[in-house]
Amino acid sequence: MKTTLTAISLLAVSAINPAFAQEVTLKIADSLPADHIITKNTTDVFMARVQEELGDRVAFEHYPAQQLAKAKDILSITQAGIADIGYIVPSYVSEKMPLGGVVELPGEIASSCEGSLAFRNLVQPGGMLDELEFQPAGVRVLYNVALSPYQAIFSERAGVGSLDEFDGMKLRSNAGAMELSLQSVEAVPVRMTPPEIFDAMTKGTIDGALLPFTSTFSYGLDQIVGSATRNANFGTVGITYSISEKKWDSLPQDVQEVLTRVGQEVTESACLAFDEAEVQFADDLSAKDVNVFSLSNDETARLNASFETVAQDWAKNLDSRDKKGSEALAAFRSEVEKLRVAND
Repeated sequence: MKTTLTAISLLAVSAINPAFAQEVTLKIADSLPADHIITKNTTDVFMARVQEELGDRVAFEHYPAQQLAKAKDILSITQAGIADIGYIVPSYVSEKMPLGGVVELPGEIASSCEGSLAFRNLVQPGGMLDELEFQPAGVRVLYNVALSPYQAIFSERAGVGSLDEFDGMKLRSNAGAMELSLQSVEAVPVRMTPPEIFDAMTKGTIDGALLPFTSTFSYGLDQIVGSATRNANFGTVGITYSISEKKWDSLPQDVQEVLTRVGQEVTESACLAFDEAEVQFADDLSAKDVNVFSLSNDETARLNASFETVAQDWAKNLDSRDKKGSEALAAFRSEVEKLRVAND
């Protein structure tokens, strides 16, 4: 067993140099297929880079594809110590992290990197969402991403080819902001996590889903999609890989420093990879004879007007529950604007 062999080798080294006696095993849990593009560009890279720097001092056990828990329960098992690092998506636990849904509001970001880096500034230690939601939950964000803006994908049975045809369509969504964005175009949001979409679309339980093209391929949905928008912006998903504070406090300081730095690097490299892949996957869908259609200027203007209403309603709803919805929206928009100014 790898962990046992690592421990034996470290004992031998520690007899010569006690500074190397520390061994850390970190259990990572997520709901993604092991070959998902998110895994390839985040967790696989994170584990490899950490071990390049720390060698056998740190061992990883990765449990993908909901092996330890369903997506909505990964926060709970991270808090309980069953996993050390969990795939924690605020919208999957919206009752505990409602403000984290700000990154998912439609029309707010133009790319994965805009969303990922703006979100990072709010969820990293000391950020607004860290102080209001992650710290109280007993977890600390190591790396995070927001995927490229979501498109609407539809089954062949649905036969959708324009914005007007969204009316009455049952589409998978996350809780919160994404539901509001669908309601704004008269579609019917249906809550479910990505691993459930294939069966639901195949059986006709839903007509489609909101997803980036990267996830469309990762979950095999390209096999059953009949049409999809190309230039819509139905929000995104804010994903974090967060370590329990209890585990974090047990780590040596130099290990903490490596995890923090590598996590920052992974957020930055992953978002670039997602944005590049999104363009390619849109073309790949078209090559499969999927009707990948662009919204007209008028349709885009209608959506943008609806999405601004969605954002304000989202914020006001949280304000009415004594949550800082308006502050979170303003803070996120401020971070996005700083990125745009810096990139001009």
